[in-house]
Amino acid sequence: MAETTTIQITKQTRDQLRAIGSMGDDYNNVIEKLIIEHNKNRLAEYGQKIVNEKKEKFVSIDEL
Repeated sequence: MAETTTIQITKQTRDQLRAIGSMGDDYNNVIEKLIIEHNKNRLAEYGQKIVNEKKEKFVSIDEL
């Protein structure tokens, strides 16, 4: 089993984590889901940044 730690969170944050989780989730599962979602958002933001920076290099599909 993986080593565990204790983190300090407010009761409000704990309650919000409970609301995010599904039946049977522990806080670790909820936090892992949040990390995955965060990474997806960062990837989408990075992709949008690339599109905005390189717009002139893209070709419309209609032009092909």
